[in-house]
Amino acid sequence: MEVSGKLLKNPGFQAGVLFVLFIGAYFVPLSSLYDTWMTDGDYSYGILVPFISAYLLWDKRHAVKNSVIRPCWPSFPLLIIFVIISVYGILGSSGSVSRPAVPVLAVLFIVFCFGTDLFKKISLPLCFLIFMVPLPTVLNTTIGVYLKTISSEFGGRFLQALGYSVYVSGNIIDLGVTKLQVVDACSGLRFLFPLLALGVIYGYFFETVLWKRAACVIITVPIAIFTNIVRIAVTGILTYRFGPEMAEGFFHSFEGFAVFALAFAMLFVFGRILRLFPSSGRRAVKQDGPPDTGSNISAFALSVILLLGVGFLTLNTKAMPQVILRGGIQGFPLDFGQWHGRQNTVKPEIIRASGADDAFDGVYVNSSNQAVSLYMGYRGTAFLETTNFFHSPSVCLPSAGWRLIGKSGRVIHDVAIFGDLPVTEMIMESMGTKYLVYFWFQTATTVTGNKDINRLHLALHAIRKDNTYDMFIRTITAEGSSESIEKMRTRMDVFVREMMKTLAVFLAEHLN
Repeated sequence: MEVSGKLLKNPGFQAGVLFVLFIGAYFVPLSSLYDTWMTDGDYSYGILVPFISAYLLWDKRHAVKNSVIRPCWPSFPLLIIFVIISVYGILGSSGSVSRPAVPVLAVLFIVFCFGTDLFKKISLPLCFLIFMVPLPTVLNTTIGVYLKTISSEFGGRFLQALGYSVYVSGNIIDLGVTKLQVVDACSGLRFLFPLLALGVIYGYFFETVLWKRAACVIITVPIAIFTNIVRIAVTGILTYRFGPEMAEGFFHSFEGFAVFALAFAMLFVFGRILRLFPSSGRRAVKQDGPPDTGSNISAFALSVILLLGVGFLTLNTKAMPQVILRGGIQGFPLDFGQWHGRQNTVKPEIIRASGADDAFDGVYVNSSNQAVSLYMGYRGTAFLETTNFFHSPSVCLPSAGWRLIGKSGRVIHDVAIFGDLPVTEMIMESMGTKYLVYFWFQTATTVTGNKDINRLHLALHAIRKDNTYDMFIRTITAEGSSESIEKMRTRMDVFVREMMKTLAVFLAEHLN
């Protein structure tokens, strides 16, 4: 008993136990990260990040041995918050939430269980793990768009300075003989994140003064922008001289490697320039403090319980049986009330990409020859973070060229199954025609027009072991001649009420 008690109090043993439990509890987002590293060339460097962090941790092994081990209880509430956030991300299929939470949770578990002194000494290896996480979509749609505009504009100017006649419009560079489109992947953001990681590593190994280390990281931002401009200009020159194939395939990928090598060379030159400045200022190396073996067994036990709880919820969700809809959603009736429809074929690969098990796509026409398009995605297997989630029309339709005029929430009353049906309403325009769009997400007992709220509903279903299906439903109607939005809403509301009445009967008859 005395031996086992000493073992439980040993920080190395505790760290090993927590590491194994952490991998098990967060296997879903970690496996999702691995899949991204293996399939997305922009993030293929991510697989190296854990190994680099492990080496940095090993490099600090002597400082770790002399750390003061004392649990940090003030960090416990924050740890609980992030555990809850991670559970929402895993059970609600939100990779943009669960994956960034992984390195944050690694930090919080260390701080809570072992204290701030140890964290200060291994903060770099731990915080470096953030580079293994793909950039959130919001950064691609904000900073990425801005960088894409800058790269296009200055890439065009670079070509003009070299004597080429080019015209830049947005992210299109017109070379006369052909046009180059600077897509999202060429915004420069794909270089920025790995270059930041490279700057951190370079500063750690080659600089000892904090301001110089910080400078090595900061300089990677203008280097990434500049090298991306050079890449666009070089692509333009090669395309102008040798044809459009130089802007795609092997040549395009090779240019990416060459530009990254150029960026590293520029960082190396910058490091040589820093050597010209005196190494004055606060040094990064800190003297080790005296060892402390304060008891942290309570914090360790709580950490074990939290990780076991996350793992249990994940396994429990994976074990829930599929809610089978006999005959599939494609068997949904084509005639109900005053509406008569025809079904369109949905390709299996599109269904899989949308996150659904099955899908229905049809167009219904009433006695006044007014049409409403209906799309329904059905999923009977539990969503987890590794699964594609239903695509929101607020993203899909604008990407298809539709212009968003207005977006708001709307509640349709006296609807079967739920009574009040909250939907997201969008007014859109395409090819000179206005369209009214409704969409919502529903489980067996909940409904919402918000995708994130639907994810919360799914997480709560999983926690309660309340097995359910999930559906995404979208309806679209086009404006008639001189028709007002209110008339379009009236038509859509009538359709939704009759469709939901039919859907209630259909689900009752076909669900196991």
